[in-house]
Amino acid sequence: MDRLNSEIQRLFTAKEERRARLAALPFPEKVKAVIKMQQMAAPLFHARGKPVRIWELPPSDA
Repeated sequence: MDRLNSEIQRLFTAKEERRARLAALPFPEKVKAVIKMQQMAAPLFHARGKPVRIWELPPSDA
């Protein structure tokens, strides 16, 4: 049981660290992450017959 508790604690710590990393991202990177999630979820919504609109980013100057 002690091993299970340490594994759960490790998972919660990793989750907190990931959230902190995501929160520290600049705003444009957060928007890109949202678009990536939209792209990943789109096939599921299409399969359920729900309309999907994925945001588009303007072309970058880089």
